[in-house]
Amino acid sequence: TMFRNEKATQWEGGFRVPTAIRWPGVIEPGTVINDIGAHEDMLPTLLAATGDPDVKEDLLKGKKVGGRKYKVHLDAYNLLPALKGEAEWPRKEFLYWTDDGSIAALRYNNWKITFLRQNAHGMHVWEAPYEQLRMPMVGNLRTDPFERAHSEAIGYGRWQFDHMFVFAPAGYYVGEWLQSFREFPPRQKPGSFSLDRVMESITKGAGDK
Repeated sequence: TMFRNEKATQWEGGFRVPTAIRWPGVIEPGTVINDIGAHEDMLPTLLAATGDPDVKEDLLKGKKVGGRKYKVHLDAYNLLPALKGEAEWPRKEFLYWTDDGSIAALRYNNWKITFLRQNAHGMHVWEAPYEQLRMPMVGNLRTDPFERAHSEAIGYGRWQFDHMFVFAPAGYYVGEWLQSFREFPPRQKPGSFSLDRVMESITKGAGDK
């Protein structure tokens, strides 16, 4: 795409997708939204459209569906009121997770703070490790949607220094999200191309005998 890099990176080219919604009589034709959305937001949004606007809250308390009870934390927002023009856009943040289960970056509003950076391109992104930055990289996706400023703008270093205040809200968003793991821990480990887990299971199995 026009956005930088591709899948298996923290760059926008690995995450951004266009979305088009048509609902005559409900959503105003020609509406353009530049706010943040995520695929998981479609679940509560579509359920709200069918008459169940409280699925997220119900699942937090425990909801019985099809004879089975589900008690989960759904990291999603009901976008329907905002799409209908009746409320503010609810999602202000988005976490960029790697396929190895690490937080690579955070976006809130127009700010993007990168903690892990993939410097490889093409198929090499599957081979090369992420670079852990000593200081997060700051970007503004409204003014620099293609993420070129940090490597091509002459005054980027000074600009980043002047905008370090964005680190404080970033810590809040990440901390608040991780707090949900206390009651709702991850249900499975992420996949891995490494043999480390294979060796771990082999040695553990040998030790059990």
